Amino acid sequence: MARSPKEDEANSKQVWQPNHRKNWVRVRERTVLSFSQRKRRKRVKILIFLVILCVLGWGMRRFLLTAPYFEVKEVAVQGNSRLSNDQILGWANVPFKRSIFAVNIKEISQAIASKSQIKRVEIRRILPAKVLIVVEERLPFACLSRGKELFEVCDDGVIIKKTIDSMNLPVIRVASSFSLEKKLSWEVNILLMAQQLGLPFFQLDIRNRHTLVGILESGIKIYLGKGEYLDYFSYLPSLLEVYREKEKGVKYIDIRFNEQIIVGEN
Repeated sequence: MARSPKEDEANSKQVWQPNHRKNWVRVRERTVLSFSQRKRRKRVKILIFLVILCVLGWGMRRFLLTAPYFEVKEVAVQGNSRLSNDQILGWANVPFKRSIFAVNIKEISQAIASKSQIKRVEIRRILPAKVLIVVEERLPFACLSRGKELFEVCDDGVIIKKTIDSMNLPVIRVASSFSLEKKLSWEVNILLMAQQLGLPFFQLDIRNRHTLVGILESGIKIYLGKGEYLDYFSYLPSLLEVYREKEKGVKYIDIRFNEQIIVGEN
């Protein structure tokens, strides 16, 4: 029996529809597979780039550490006035004929800064082959008297070194058992406070920790307390001015007590 054209068309669709769906699925699978391959290739490229970067970094480091062009040929010192260059260079002990990049800046800085004469230090690399040491020296602000010994003291309370001359600086007298490792921050603070008030001390006697005595250049003794009683220090200029106007001599002033200042007259 013969088929009509419509039946042929319907049969044709029924035959080819499943084939169309199958082909579509296959195309999609090929697309996903291609995307995965691109991701793997990208990872490989990144890995190769990192390996090349590491190799170049290693080669550059080796070049900087071994090239004669960067070997230390000069070490200079700046900022010193009391200390000699040779003394500072001896403390630094910078190795010559070694790459400037192999010089341990932190170690050298610590070696110099550990000396009591040095307040601050900075080490600089100056390419291609120079190391610069910049120092700030401690300068004497006062002198420490321990028995027959005399030592310079900086304004930060650090004992600098032994000396034979007080150089007209205020003298801090301590007991013979006083440790030279101790900082004199509190004592120096008293001297600075006196200077700011226009009452420079000639001497500060702390041999007796319970009776601290400051002696002004005029010879007047100031008996000092601790802590909050030091606030009375600011009243001294006005108090001394009152006695000058009265033309009365002052032998001592005692500020060790709460809410009172005792004045001993000549």
